[in-house]
Amino acid sequence: MKTIAINVEKGGAGKTMIACHLAWVLADAGHRVLFLDLDRQCNATDALADFESLGTCKPLFEPNYVPPTSLPRLSIYSNRMGGEYDADYPRALTNINANFPALDSHFDFCVIDTPPSWSWINYAALLVCNHLIVPVELGPFGPAATKQVSDSIATVNQRRKTPIHVVGLVPNRVRANDTHQMKMLAAIKEKIGRNLFTNFLPERAHYSQAMQEHVPVWRFDKDVRTSLPPMRAFLEEAMTRIGSHK
Repeated sequence: MKTIAINVEKGGAGKTMIACHLAWVLADAGHRVLFLDLDRQCNATDALADFESLGTCKPLFEPNYVPPTSLPRLSIYSNRMGGEYDADYPRALTNINANFPALDSHFDFCVIDTPPSWSWINYAALLVCNHLIVPVELGPFGPAATKQVSDSIATVNQRRKTPIHVVGLVPNRVRANDTHQMKMLAAIKEKIGRNLFTNFLPERAHYSQAMQEHVPVWRFDKDVRTSLPPMRAFLEEAMTRIGSHK
């Protein structure tokens, strides 16, 4: 099972929208997909109406987890916890690290959506994922948030057997006619090179509107001629980058 986390330590960067569209494209390709909605708002759980609920993700953080006998091809665990592990998170982290391999044979992919600010739950996502996609908002605080993720990756890697594969940073909500954003995008590209996705996601209302209708943008009942091509290009690049990683 390949596990892909979407993480950046900032709200409003598009993590949930990207995570859901990634899950949908994998589902449409016929894969067995587990979605782990670790954001306590559980917006992804609401959007992914075609995924069958496995209930709260709490069992993953408890000792001796055993997967359900029959798991649907498209399944979702949601963060319905009430903060019971917030004061004892080292034990929760140990448990999910030990439990997560039990799901390997049941799914081809796991997609993880994460909370908008750093917490032990974000740590858990980085601890169990193979691959990481980082959304970048081209605003005044976007670059700082990506620096925080870089520091967090370094911290979590100290506990992992293999380093996290950073698939890349994907600029989101990009306005091509905004000269300030274009200058920032060029500066980021010069700094990180191929770690920046070639394809960025433009600012399009269709993405969030489709989410509200519980469908990916390619099944949204609107004229998506300006919205669909960049989303398809990003998803294809993401899967190529993930598939080519050794």
